[in-house]
Amino acid sequence: MTQNQVIWDGVMYVIVLGEGVKEFIPFPQAGEILFNGMVQDQPFPVKSGDKVEFRPLVQAGRLTWDMQVYLQGLSVVAKVKHELPGHYTLVEDIPVQKPLDLVQHVAWKTLPAQGEIWDEGRLIVDLKQLKVIHGLKPGIWQEIQAVKGVGEVVVAEATLPVPPEHAQLIDFVGEPQVLSYTEEKKIDFFASKVKLVKEGAVLARKVPGKPGVPGQDVLGKTLVVPPFKDFQFCAKMNVYLSEDGLEVIAKCAGQPIRLDERSYTVENVYVLHKDVDLATGSIEFPGDVFINGNVHDGLRVFAGGKIEIRGSVSHAELRAEKGAKIHQNLLGGKVVIGEKFVVRSELLRGVTQLQDQLGACLINTAELMKSPGAVSLKPGQCLKLMLEKQFPELPKMSVSMEKFVLEHKDDEMISEGLIVSIRTAKHFLMGLGPLDPQALPFLQRVSQALEQFVENITIEIPEKLSFVASYVQGTVIECGGAFECQKGTYNSDIRVEGDLTIEGVCRGGKIFAGGKVSIRELGSSEVSSTFVQISPRSHLHVDYCHPNVIIAVGKRIMHIEEAYKDLEIYQENGRVQFEKIRANPL
Repeated sequence: MTQNQVIWDGVMYVIVLGEGVKEFIPFPQAGEILFNGMVQDQPFPVKSGDKVEFRPLVQAGRLTWDMQVYLQGLSVVAKVKHELPGHYTLVEDIPVQKPLDLVQHVAWKTLPAQGEIWDEGRLIVDLKQLKVIHGLKPGIWQEIQAVKGVGEVVVAEATLPVPPEHAQLIDFVGEPQVLSYTEEKKIDFFASKVKLVKEGAVLARKVPGKPGVPGQDVLGKTLVVPPFKDFQFCAKMNVYLSEDGLEVIAKCAGQPIRLDERSYTVENVYVLHKDVDLATGSIEFPGDVFINGNVHDGLRVFAGGKIEIRGSVSHAELRAEKGAKIHQNLLGGKVVIGEKFVVRSELLRGVTQLQDQLGACLINTAELMKSPGAVSLKPGQCLKLMLEKQFPELPKMSVSMEKFVLEHKDDEMISEGLIVSIRTAKHFLMGLGPLDPQALPFLQRVSQALEQFVENITIEIPEKLSFVASYVQGTVIECGGAFECQKGTYNSDIRVEGDLTIEGVCRGGKIFAGGKVSIRELGSSEVSSTFVQISPRSHLHVDYCHPNVIIAVGKRIMHIEEAYKDLEIYQENGRVQFEKIRANPL
């Protein structure tokens, strides 16, 4: 037999293979293939005369689904089963092919549906039973009908909430004490490197946000959105807000300082907790300058306000319009003081001392906790033990600082954050506070907050102009107010418009004073002559005056040739009065 023969018995087809057919390839989707009584689903070898049975797939038709609400109301999904009514048929003429592939010779024949067919009404009923009232997708019935076989269809979806766009802050100040100096081509190491802003500079900008939009799940429940986070800038000293409140603008030139997350100020105070050297460069600042270190040779410190230096000054140039104070030696160089000097030193010293003591206490407590002898002690017990043994004054210090900041809470530098920090310190340092499990972590935060405050502290504008130094040697001083030297002056040229007080010795050099002059010991026979000139309005008092001193009152010049005690020189009724007691009477 050369041709393939197809026989249909009403249930299945029998294919009698002709010559040339070597392999039969089943098509399981179309129906079942049997060969020698065995079901075949993979290609198998055949020869002429073999009989292959084909039982075609017959479907009565079915459209059903299983519908469920998922993700706590975020979606409704229908698992659809859709069988089309009909069966596969085999063509009458199957050509002889070496591999006979059944898929090429079958066709689907559609018949009237006889199975379970759900309609759109059933879909609506099922949705009502699930209490779905929101988020139905348009055209969902057509999408269900388009499923062939088994598939999932998203029937309804929740309207998701639109999250808020929180207001954002664009900061142009950053860490105020970190000096930003990127002019690499600058080779003048003596130049000022202080970060300054000009009047009208924008310190920070607010990008407005948008409140979120609530959503709704498929069951009609409202999906809430997170609260909208907004903020308002707090304008402190020397700054103001733009008309729309979105920008913080400098009211004057100075150093920009970010006091907290939303508060800005432009300070006329520059605080440097290290030496003024080649690394920092000179300082030229329109306000006050506080240096917790020394000023090295050849450097300049110019301040539109006042200057205070905790260390020494060596062959440098200082200029301050509102006063100055040098705690240690002033050697060489030049100092020019223009106006009044007062520092908010009490607040600075108090907070610095509290922070230093608290920081040291926390470090020692941490070391104690690691020691073998403290294994059985709780952290709070270690803290209380450390306070009692090494830092007994720290609780009292916190009480004193709380009283101080509350008495001065209207001061613009005492923020609510500072008050809270000091009150927190007092709470965990007094009484049973150290035993609180939260004492150590809270005190760590307080220590960090106080450290940040010390870096940002400002200094008040003084009422009385003065220059105070500890020891002066070989320096040119010009002061428009009062001058006070605590230890002594040597070979210096001092010009003072106000009062002058030298609590130690004054040897060599020249003094020009416009106010009262008080010197404990003046001149020396072993050095070059000492010259003192006072105005006619002045009054000179010297506890002990050596020979070799020249004193001028107005145009009157007096040479002191011998030592005197309790020397008084002044002008009264146009006459110079000279009162003295010989140091070595005959």
